[in-house]
Amino acid sequence: MLGAKARDPKGASARFVLSMYRNGDADAVREFPIREIHGISQIDTCRTLLTSAGCRWQSTYVSMQIEDPYERSFPSSPHLFIGLVRSGSARLAYSLNAGEISSNLHSGQVGILAPAQSVRFRLNRRLHTTHLYLHASLLAEVAADIFNRDPASIEVITKLPFIDPLLEGLVGAIGEAAELNPETPDLHVEHLARTLAGHVLQHHSSAGPFRAADEPAHGLTRRQMARFQDVVEARMGHKLSLADLAEGSGLTAGHFTRLFKLSTGKTPYQYLLHSRVRRARYLLAKTSLPILQIASECGFADHVHFTRVFSRTVGRPPAAFRKLAND
Repeated sequence: MLGAKARDPKGASARFVLSMYRNGDADAVREFPIREIHGISQIDTCRTLLTSAGCRWQSTYVSMQIEDPYERSFPSSPHLFIGLVRSGSARLAYSLNAGEISSNLHSGQVGILAPAQSVRFRLNRRLHTTHLYLHASLLAEVAADIFNRDPASIEVITKLPFIDPLLEGLVGAIGEAAELNPETPDLHVEHLARTLAGHVLQHHSSAGPFRAADEPAHGLTRRQMARFQDVVEARMGHKLSLADLAEGSGLTAGHFTRLFKLSTGKTPYQYLLHSRVRRARYLLAKTSLPILQIASECGFADHVHFTRVFSRTVGRPPAAFRKLAND
């Protein structure tokens, strides 16, 4: 949550409050506090290419790096983290609160770590990445502006990895500001950062379109929906049963299906198929992967099945869609 509990260096429990940034020493927000990031880009197997340190940006910190294989646990940060794969492909295994999930990474995919979320990553191949942090005070201010409610009641949903073209574009624009013009005024960057924060809150938080009542009788809870989305994104290339899709919800497959449809208007399989086609569209347009490999990675049984479903949904076969997208 924007007001989630975290641990200070001495181990005492503390709750982040906006006033500590508004009413404290002005020097505290003169530039983004790098000491409060996860430190992913600072490990030995990461070669930092560029950071915004020295740009005097208050609400945003960005770094670009080459990440070679590693396995490491990272403590939580009080700020929102967004990662973007700029180039390369790899297998990422990650552990959040419990259990490990593996997923394929490709250029253009993004991932969100909510404030106060610790994580363990295992990466098996080299990637070029951009890491971006939004200051917790900025996130709280935007949340209050958009929803007119206590920001502490809104929970950002950790999602790894997924495709969001607008999120990709905004992270890329802030990264380019640091790369091409380090003198970019803080007000310009903050404008981009506020747009980014609003998008995350609208589409990737408990206040967004997938929010649901906490009582299962009225639909899935936000945590059950977030768990379902994690399973879909991480295991899309596998054959998934209803039991797999309901995993972690604490519900039977039948009960999960009823509540899912009540929450979204779709069945879990309809959502899964839509997600597979959406990822296939992205990979066809953004990568040079063979169509047969894309079919497999998106979970289609074979090339014929992929072509039939894709053509029915998009209106043209995969090869024709790729040609049009690259013309």
